[in-house]
Amino acid sequence: MNDYYCVLPFYSMESVFEAPDKNIFCCRLTPDFDIEQIHEDIRNKQRSPSCASCWRLEDSGLVSERQIHNRTMDFLLDLNMDNIESASLEHGFDPRAIKLTTSNLCNAQCITCGSTLSSAWAALENKSTQYRGMNFDLLDPRIKWDKIVSLSMMGGEPLLEKKNFELLERLIELGNTDCFISLVTNGSIELSAAKIKILEKFKKLNICLSIDGVGPVFEYMRFPLKWTVLLENIKLFRNLTNNLSVSCMISNVNVYYYSDTVNFFKENNLNYICKQINDPAIFSPGNLPASFKDLVVENNQQYHSDIKAFLDIGVYTESKFEQFKNEMQRQDSLKRIKFADYLPVLVNLL
Repeated sequence: MNDYYCVLPFYSMESVFEAPDKNIFCCRLTPDFDIEQIHEDIRNKQRSPSCASCWRLEDSGLVSERQIHNRTMDFLLDLNMDNIESASLEHGFDPRAIKLTTSNLCNAQCITCGSTLSSAWAALENKSTQYRGMNFDLLDPRIKWDKIVSLSMMGGEPLLEKKNFELLERLIELGNTDCFISLVTNGSIELSAAKIKILEKFKKLNICLSIDGVGPVFEYMRFPLKWTVLLENIKLFRNLTNNLSVSCMISNVNVYYYSDTVNFFKENNLNYICKQINDPAIFSPGNLPASFKDLVVENNQQYHSDIKAFLDIGVYTESKFEQFKNEMQRQDSLKRIKFADYLPVLVNLL
């Protein structure tokens, strides 16, 4: 396998509820991507410019989406990567790994989210249209549900969405219970007996928890969720599957607490990946004054190389930083909370 190969442009299909008929192959691609050109770049063993996000992470010593999904597909197809690469270059696009953002139904108002992906945010901002969901009939007909090897469902909060469990029941009816199922959840939902019965049918179930901090940091990042509820649900999820993982989003709000967060994952045997916030840009890790970046590095000596790489993502300008502070004040006002009550150390430093 060459160092430029990625399974996503050949085997992955991503769709969002707003445009289920529009194919996205990777959420990290640049907006102007040309899928045929990406295929050609891979054939020519060249780094595709559309995949700059992954190259930047790999050059910084961090794990990229490309590396994660290559390893995952190697496991799911039970083939070595040389054979996977050869088959995909010969046969072209074959959607086997499906990733769906099925609705914006959600019970959280995360600081880097908004009403588009969270009905709770829409309610908070008094949006006229609060819930929006996917019409599965509009998905690409090339998807063969009895042949797919991976289905990842996001939200919103996927454990709240009834349609997600109807789709899982469809897979059960088709006999595809060997499919790898990944549910990306904020960890706040107590599963009903009926939902547990459905999930128990799948041998390869992954519950991926969205955790961006520990204790009050988590509660501020993913308001109004409670840390104690998350801890209890982790225990319940362990009874359902041995495959728990964590997706942690690093922004300029929580990067200072990176060591505390990662140490929690390690102490609780949770496989994790930390990704940077690129959009909204005001929340990118690099949107911090130089003096504060030095303090972030000092507070995270244990993970010095990781922190340096994250702080290089995004650019600080005085105007962008003012936009960040104004947005934090706006959100606090809507939620009727105070930044200082959750992250007093960070407030004093800022």
